[in-house]
Amino acid sequence: MKFITAFFMAWGNFITLPCPYKKWDGGLKNMMLAFLPLTGAVIGSIWGLVIWSMRSIDAVRPQGLAVPSPLAAVLAVFLLFALCGFMHLDGFMDCNDAILSRRPMEDKQRILKDSTVGAFAVVALMFLLLAWYACMNVCWNKVPCVVLFMIPVLSRSLSGAAVMRHRPLGTSQYREDYRQPGKWKWHMMDGVLCAICVLPALALAYRQSFLRPAALMIIVMVMTAGIAGRYARKQLGGMSGDIAGYMICWSELAGILTLAVTAGN
Repeated sequence: MKFITAFFMAWGNFITLPCPYKKWDGGLKNMMLAFLPLTGAVIGSIWGLVIWSMRSIDAVRPQGLAVPSPLAAVLAVFLLFALCGFMHLDGFMDCNDAILSRRPMEDKQRILKDSTVGAFAVVALMFLLLAWYACMNVCWNKVPCVVLFMIPVLSRSLSGAAVMRHRPLGTSQYREDYRQPGKWKWHMMDGVLCAICVLPALALAYRQSFLRPAALMIIVMVMTAGIAGRYARKQLGGMSGDIAGYMICWSELAGILTLAVTAGN
């Protein structure tokens, strides 16, 4: 029952779709984080299905109906962020506002928790979305949906592991859970669930002659998440949910950029 509760806690927190089972147990936060790969799988499945549907309409063209690739790219990017309620974009913006201010750490931590939106957040968001749109436009008819499915799975698995592993900021909601004994079990669970989702997708990518770009995407995403997380923790003095969102946005952008570069050649 605890596993069911933790999974739906993750669903309720990180997916905007109606949660079928609403129950909260504050002692299961680390277990909840271990289920982040499955929330990524839910998001990735819906995202991939919608993309496949739009591609199918474009291929069949019933009565001249088609979805132009620039419009389809906008819809695909919007859907990916909308399925998580734009939560990770919020963390990305907060972190950029604080980090790019170049102020002392105490001021950066204050800016991180400030509810107002600063210029650095807006500029960073603008370039993030422009890059996503450009990459998605390139990838639209070239990258298998099963490869796109892996992007939200990997990004959430990496960010969840970072939250469990690294010392949190004093203002983080995870500061008490950091001291919880036996966290190694949830680290392992996070990795196992990620592998269960990603390995079959890689096998399908291999069948579609897309294994090398998919494998390169995974490597680049892991490296980018690690670099972004370490940089943000150093700048802000610890780990937090905002930094997790920062990692997700950077790693997902790195993933789609890798696919755009490899698919465009």
